[in-house]
Amino acid sequence: MPNDDFTNGGRVVKYYSWSPGDLIDGNALDDTLAIVLLNRPILLEKQYFTALWNTAKVRVAVDGGTNRWVDFVKDNINQEYQLKPPELVTGDFDSCNQEAMEYVEQLNCTIVKTPDQNATDFTKSLKVLQSHGYDRQVTRVLALCESSGRLDQIMANINTLFLAEAILPGVGVFLRSSNSLSWLLRPGVHTIDIPQRLLMEKIWCSLVPIGQSCQCTTEGLKWNLDGSRPLQFGSIVSTSNTYSKEQVHIVTDGALLWSMGTTPKDM
Repeated sequence: MPNDDFTNGGRVVKYYSWSPGDLIDGNALDDTLAIVLLNRPILLEKQYFTALWNTAKVRVAVDGGTNRWVDFVKDNINQEYQLKPPELVTGDFDSCNQEAMEYVEQLNCTIVKTPDQNATDFTKSLKVLQSHGYDRQVTRVLALCESSGRLDQIMANINTLFLAEAILPGVGVFLRSSNSLSWLLRPGVHTIDIPQRLLMEKIWCSLVPIGQSCQCTTEGLKWNLDGSRPLQFGSIVSTSNTYSKEQVHIVTDGALLWSMGTTPKDM
């Protein structure tokens, strides 16, 4: 999360510190988290998903994500995996079926139709969080999605990361799939605390420039970047990297998509 600014050579540099361990393992979660459930299968481990969902300050089911939530509830009706209802159900509802809609209506969820076709339902859900005052109550938004399937939808989710700062200033927005956590590193200096499990298991991480080239240096990776070549498509990108230390330092002059694996199965 953004921490402070400092001056370097007459220019202001933003400093960011990230501690994503609770989002990766579901431990020590606080109540300043918003959960946004997108229209993708819920492949997260059930206990982890339940802890995330029930601990959050606000829960949002987005269009067809409402179907996914209702299906999960009906398939796991027991005390162990009992879920709180979503506070907000949003979207243009071209994917939400009638059964799911009737179910959340019975739970008295707030239903907000967002018909604007110039933005994705994910982007619009962030605007709904803002319009309902949650921008002052949450520090992070975790969007539950998957990183496989339709490439256009994956790219649209990444585009929302770029739009998020204007909608929810100062709120970190993360993409969580069953095997990775991703977020946008904006220009500045970043420190990322790496859970020891990921270091010991040599789980992958990556730095991918999106939309423009950038100069980037790193410390704490197995294959560090020294800034001698710009990161850009058509040149080099840093994928299938891993960690050498429990803390990674990244300095970048452009936006980067940082992704880190959460399970060893993809190594």
